[in-house]
Amino acid sequence: MALQLKTWRKNWSLMSSLFDSEEIELIKGRLMKIKPKNILYCSFENRFARSGGLAAVTINILPYLQEAGKSINAYLLTPFYSNIIDQKKLKSTDKSCTVPFDGQNIDVEIYTNKVEYERPAKEQLDEYYIKAAGFFEARNSLNDPYIHEGCEPHQNANEITRDSLFYCAAAPYVLKELNIRSNVVFHLQEWQTALISLTAKESMLQGILESCGTVQTMHNPYDSFISLESLSKIADNKRISKMASISDNGMTAYQIGLQLVDGPVDTVSENFAKEFTTDILHTEHFAPHLQPIFNTNGVYGIANGMFISFSPEFPQKEKHTRDEIWVVKSRNRKSLLEVLKSYNPPQRFGELTYKGGPITKLPENIPIFVMSGRLDPVQKGYDIFLRAVEKFEKDKIKVVVTPMPVRQSDLDIFHEAAEKCNGNLTVFPIRMEKGFRELQTGSTYGMMPSVYEPFGAAVEYMANGTVNIARATGGLVDQIENNKSGLLYRENNIFYTADSIRQFSDSQNDVVLRKDMPWVQSMVDELYEIMVYAITLYQNDRNKYLDIIRNGFKKAASFTWDKNVKDHLGMYKKISNGFV
Repeated sequence: MALQLKTWRKNWSLMSSLFDSEEIELIKGRLMKIKPKNILYCSFENRFARSGGLAAVTINILPYLQEAGKSINAYLLTPFYSNIIDQKKLKSTDKSCTVPFDGQNIDVEIYTNKVEYERPAKEQLDEYYIKAAGFFEARNSLNDPYIHEGCEPHQNANEITRDSLFYCAAAPYVLKELNIRSNVVFHLQEWQTALISLTAKESMLQGILESCGTVQTMHNPYDSFISLESLSKIADNKRISKMASISDNGMTAYQIGLQLVDGPVDTVSENFAKEFTTDILHTEHFAPHLQPIFNTNGVYGIANGMFISFSPEFPQKEKHTRDEIWVVKSRNRKSLLEVLKSYNPPQRFGELTYKGGPITKLPENIPIFVMSGRLDPVQKGYDIFLRAVEKFEKDKIKVVVTPMPVRQSDLDIFHEAAEKCNGNLTVFPIRMEKGFRELQTGSTYGMMPSVYEPFGAAVEYMANGTVNIARATGGLVDQIENNKSGLLYRENNIFYTADSIRQFSDSQNDVVLRKDMPWVQSMVDELYEIMVYAITLYQNDRNKYLDIIRNGFKKAASFTWDKNVKDHLGMYKKISNGFV
């Protein structure tokens, strides 16, 4: 569906509160002359420091942005995490700058990573890494840029907020040093970069940059409160005084950023964009404070492209016959069973057997379910899946899960489930050094029981010829047409209330507390029922199962970075023409 931006207009209400008429005229004049030439993709995640899907987006989208027009230069602007990134992997630009922050002048070094890419053309682009002593000091075994090992949650959040404020203050100074001063579009990713919509305007008023505009992509609803005291680290007394007249204490990063952004706000799927203003998970739990902004300015859905290529075993995608697909799936299944028999890293626990014997003897009609990804107790639904798995008799199904835990205690429920499901369930709580491809290509079903999902990895399973089972939420609804390109389910809506969501979220540190929650039980029950249906489908209606795989190829192929970039170029143009 084409992106509908015709009715979008800038909302200058917060601008009018923070900037005087003379400042607004200067800013407006600069914005109206912008031609989207230098696209600065602003992200706290990068190829070396990853958390969710944002890192994959940064890796995939930039080459397509750069190739979208002869005059476009695409860059990544991201923090240098000294405890995560090996400095030897980067090259110094021999450029540095001084950034005023919290009454001090902070020295910043600028590093680069020149990326060679093959698609959509053979070229290279620059990733820029901001290094400053005392900032971006995340440290953890997952190389996650949002986790400061040893910090309790409140302290960890404060560290991220401080890093965010500094990054947003530094961005214009870094660009000035790189001599990228005009026709700049800051493409902001997540709340950590949102306040560039403020610092970019200040940079034009101060002559640091000549012309720069901002657009914002929200991959998640997460936000952070910015007190007036914190904001004073990057804003002068004049701006803080004006902000104080609006709010006694402060606002969140998005409350400020989304009202100062110069183009439309988007998220990563059409259905997730709708949910921001219609789903109580957002309207009453995550983002009630943003509803006035969403309802005034709108949120637009621009789907991601594919993060991986199609399996080389399916070069014709949806043109394969059923028999061809079945031959490949059977071969991949055998490879997977060999991996599950032989790959036994020390972290693995839980046995996979068949009638007490080796898993390689598993009959072809017994389905294999796989669930992979980070272990987020609020979002991903691992505990829901485990409880559904526990309902099955021995040898009815086989299950492989690959959770990525932040704390080892998060694995307690997996150990318990592995004991209850002895022979049916195995757990790889690591980044698998081998076998992950076999998991994606050889499994019968890929599981996504997400409580919410902005975009999700359904297309990855599709591209590998594996059928998805997913809760009907967010981007999964855009990717999966029930009983056609995958299987969708949803619990009874009577249990889906703001109180249920709050209780669920509050129990993230002890998911055992969820066992008596009606909403959770309903999710478990419906997931179990769809799994029972999936087993029957696989065992008794092979043609339909194979048709779902074939339709999945077709659906996955519709998610392209070319389309994503085309839609974002339309957003960039609104920076200069969204005034009328």
